[in-house]
Amino acid sequence: MSDPGVLSERATPAPSVAPGHQLGRARVLSMLTPIRPGWATFLRTIIWTSRFHTYFRDHSVQFRFIYYVRWCVFDTLPYNGPPQRPENLKYQYLLFESNFDTPWQKYIDAFAYVIPRDIRVIWGRGFNFPGPPPAEPLKEWIATNALPGNHYYHAYPEASVRMVMSALRVRKRIAAAVRDARRMSAPQFKAAYEKFLTDVQTDI
Repeated sequence: MSDPGVLSERATPAPSVAPGHQLGRARVLSMLTPIRPGWATFLRTIIWTSRFHTYFRDHSVQFRFIYYVRWCVFDTLPYNGPPQRPENLKYQYLLFESNFDTPWQKYIDAFAYVIPRDIRVIWGRGFNFPGPPPAEPLKEWIATNALPGNHYYHAYPEASVRMVMSALRVRKRIAAAVRDARRMSAPQFKAAYEKFLTDVQTDI
């Protein structure tokens, strides 16, 4: 595990180089950052209580290009026996993972300019955190701390988030149409089917 002092000494990658991997439309970004002493308890509280309030969740899901996003705090690494060496971490670390369907630079632009307060709350006590806006220093900081992915699986790599959401809406409407059709006459079914096609036009 890298010491945070080393992070500031690394050559900053060009932010045009996407950290992570891409499979079809989907992209992955993982990042590991040390947390300054005293801030981890606050982050753990924020993350744990987010299941009961929707502040951070609503702010994240408003972007219709995010498949999945999560943060977690840890202070130990699992030991699997030799030849691995047990490692004592000097700091607690914040792990960020996300999958999305837009270039990662646009993803960070959205975070930096639309929800900068959220980003400062989560990462604001990280070492060398630049603090958005603007977005460019944040992109360089993320590129520096991003982890390469060793394995990436995606069930529907050609489907964007909007396509998946549309498919789910259509499936729900089809199930309702099938249920309602059982008690319709032929003329009623024809009218209902035509209305169904009109209603789902934006999703097909």
